[in-house]
Amino acid sequence: MSEGTTVRRYEMRDLAAAPRFANPDLGLGNPAMVSTRPALSDLTILDTADHRLLRAGIVLAHRSMDGEGAWLLAAPTWSPQLPAEHVEAMTSGDVPEAIQAVLAPLLRGAPLAPVGTQRRSRVTYLVRTTDRVPLGSVVDDHVTIRRDGEVLTQYREVCVDTGTMSRTQVEWVDEVLRGAEGIRVDRQLPLASRLRILTNDDAFTGAIDLSVTGPVDTDASMAEIVGHFISQGAHEVLLADLNVRSGRTRKVQPLVRALRRFASEVPVVAPVLPHGHIDELARELLWAADELDGAFGADQEELLTGDRYLGIFERISKLRTPTLAQGIGTGSAREEIGGMVAEALDAMLRAGRAAPHTLDDTGWKTAAAAAERLVVTAELAALLAPKQARKLRNRASELFDGLVACDNDELQALRASLGSSSPEEAFGIGRRYAGLADTRAEARTEFTEHWPKDRRKVYKAARELLERLGIDGLETTEDPESAPAGDTRTDG
Repeated sequence: MSEGTTVRRYEMRDLAAAPRFANPDLGLGNPAMVSTRPALSDLTILDTADHRLLRAGIVLAHRSMDGEGAWLLAAPTWSPQLPAEHVEAMTSGDVPEAIQAVLAPLLRGAPLAPVGTQRRSRVTYLVRTTDRVPLGSVVDDHVTIRRDGEVLTQYREVCVDTGTMSRTQVEWVDEVLRGAEGIRVDRQLPLASRLRILTNDDAFTGAIDLSVTGPVDTDASMAEIVGHFISQGAHEVLLADLNVRSGRTRKVQPLVRALRRFASEVPVVAPVLPHGHIDELARELLWAADELDGAFGADQEELLTGDRYLGIFERISKLRTPTLAQGIGTGSAREEIGGMVAEALDAMLRAGRAAPHTLDDTGWKTAAAAAERLVVTAELAALLAPKQARKLRNRASELFDGLVACDNDELQALRASLGSSSPEEAFGIGRRYAGLADTRAEARTEFTEHWPKDRRKVYKAARELLERLGIDGLETTEDPESAPAGDTRTDG
């Protein structure tokens, strides 16, 4: 059947009445069956226990048709990295090594087993004139999907090639199919979408894949937002991996860059995940990037098929449905992040006002930590409101840079080294200490002088971000417009 504009597609119930296309008044005679028996095609679908392939929109199956067996790999949503449809002659009962190799990041070592079957029974008719002249054709597919021998669904897909039919005859055929409960569609669902019914099992609720999801609403849960963010980064890494793995390119540098980019971006969600989860993933991503950088031939292949490298995708997969850190509530992501922004701002305003009045370094350390917390929180908020969050992050980063100079840890180290140094060394240490102390005193004076203006800027940026999130999160936060300027003493 041609795939031009003459093809019309319909979906019907399996038990819908057989259409009768004959209409002598329009010159349409009885259609003729192309074959006396339906053409049968059987698929045995293979997947992991948690259906990693089907959930990713990938079908791996053994196909039996006309007495011949073949392997089928269909992944239209992953094209061109994976084939939209690839059929390979069956030479043994094992999945070809080439197919297993290209699917390795998705399988991640999990064994394959039959998870369901699909039988397609096809009947083809020729639409003819009353003089038996062929005008077009109708392909009527009866499809049955089973799991563990139980029928999950049955349906029919009908394709009509209108060929040389007149407009009136086409309208008649369309009317007949609608009368038989046919619904015209632009295209039939992909095989992977049809077979997703095999994954509808409570036992696998929460099992996920590494394909990217659609847009996430700001009212989604924090876990959904984190999962979506992880999915986007992982998808870019996986596409770069598949380009190398499938032989589309021999250059590994795009994969190296994707790994390093993801390693630099993934700490954004660290504040809402248990301690250490993201650090471990970032380290493994950078390890893989360093090992692959410059690798060729057998070394490259060994890395890409190694347990440690494939384990990275397993870590990522688990983070798609993350366990959140203690203290993160069950509200929407915008509510949770909005609360974190408001709390971080409040801590920054209080610490910034208090720092110049402390007689030791504690207040400056507290202010620097508060500024760093605000930077990290703003980066997290960028998942929902990039423009406003970027502005707050820039303001908070400027404060953090200034506060780092106000609390120079090297001074304490120099003071501690005096006890074990010679007189000559002590003289050099003393000069170094005096210079750093003067620099720190100047930084503290500059921070104190600029603080009234800087706090208004950071407050305004935070307020704009929270308004964008639809959160009234500054009710208990000190308004810098009404806050006293405070003492300007510094500890040099």
